[in-house]
Amino acid sequence: MARKTGRSSSRLEIDAARLKKIAVVGAASLLAGAIAFSQALSGLDSSGTSPVVLPVFRDPVAQLNLVRVGLSDDKTRIEVASPRHAASIARNSLARAPINPGAIYIFALIANGTNEPKKAARYAQLIEQLSRRHVGGQMMLADQAMRAKRHKAAISHIDRALRTKPEITPQVFPILAEALRYPDFRTYLGQSLAGSVPWRDAFFAYAAAQPYAQSGTAQLILELPGLKDSADLRLAVRSLTLGLGNSGQTDLLRRLYMHVPAASAGLKAPATAATFRDFALVEGAPPIAWDVGEDTTNGALVSAGNKTGSVNITGWAESGYGGVVATKFVWLSAGRWALRYTGSGEAGGGGASAIWDVGCVTARGVTPLTTSADIFAARGARSLGFAVPTTCPVARIQLTVRGAQSGGSSQIDLSNVHLVRAPAG
Repeated sequence: MARKTGRSSSRLEIDAARLKKIAVVGAASLLAGAIAFSQALSGLDSSGTSPVVLPVFRDPVAQLNLVRVGLSDDKTRIEVASPRHAASIARNSLARAPINPGAIYIFALIANGTNEPKKAARYAQLIEQLSRRHVGGQMMLADQAMRAKRHKAAISHIDRALRTKPEITPQVFPILAEALRYPDFRTYLGQSLAGSVPWRDAFFAYAAAQPYAQSGTAQLILELPGLKDSADLRLAVRSLTLGLGNSGQTDLLRRLYMHVPAASAGLKAPATAATFRDFALVEGAPPIAWDVGEDTTNGALVSAGNKTGSVNITGWAESGYGGVVATKFVWLSAGRWALRYTGSGEAGGGGASAIWDVGCVTARGVTPLTTSADIFAARGARSLGFAVPTTCPVARIQLTVRGAQSGGSSQIDLSNVHLVRAPAG
């Protein structure tokens, strides 16, 4: 009996210990489940006042979403709509979640809105100590660094923000593109972009499409070695070559074209000095390659000619339409040249015309060198002579086709269009 009693007592003690352990584990599991469930409910309850969710279980960070943030009236900074209410929400959030960069960010915004930059700076620094992945804090630090002309630090914060949240590029890229005007900033940005930066080529594509940033973008790309081809870099090169050509920055255009990967410029092999003298180059980025307009009313097609160094061009225009259909830049040495071709086609009615224009491209604009007679009126083998002065770095050759005032469509067919050195005189 004693042995039975001893065994029973021992089992009861073991069972009690197990039950206590199970009860503790069960309570912890229940608490974790309750918190997860209540936080899920609080995420659905935008007002934060649902009686179903006990205050102790509400997600303290989720309540920060109740704060309304927007641009200031002068659009120079962001601020909260109701600072007093926002501060109350932030304090309540911090009381239950002390490691909370989102709440500190609200205090930083309030300080910015009340013109307390030193206080805002301290808050921004505290945010970074808590989390270097808080986008608002990183952008605030970038702004403060830019104002202090600490460009390297500013770019570091911007890079961190863009890596963390790539969807902010529509807000950040315009700022970076505008800053390309400043050589110091561009130098530091080039240093930062020399490594593996996931948003770099997308930024090039954006900045290259902005006329005010094209020169700075080209110079920035020239500072970066070892570029690799990408869809965004191709877009950038196309925008830059056209933009730099139109603005007469032909030396910068030439250096850029030779610096980027061949595929990014639309070439099968790297560009050489001969590339810029090649009148027949069809591949590549315009206007070094032929820049051709093509639509249903007015346009052209360019293809390789039968003779070496020549092209065939077919240009057209519907009645009442017309304009430049093909453009080519050629780096020619000074002296006399001749544009030779064979022309034929159908005018389609009175008023139709097709003419060549040759001009000299400089930073001051395009100076006319010669204009042909109407090709419709002078068919067969033709030669258009012109002189390239020593002050002319690049010649621009354009074909314009205009449709008849009334009647049918007009089409001009030019074969074996090429350039030759003309005799002096």
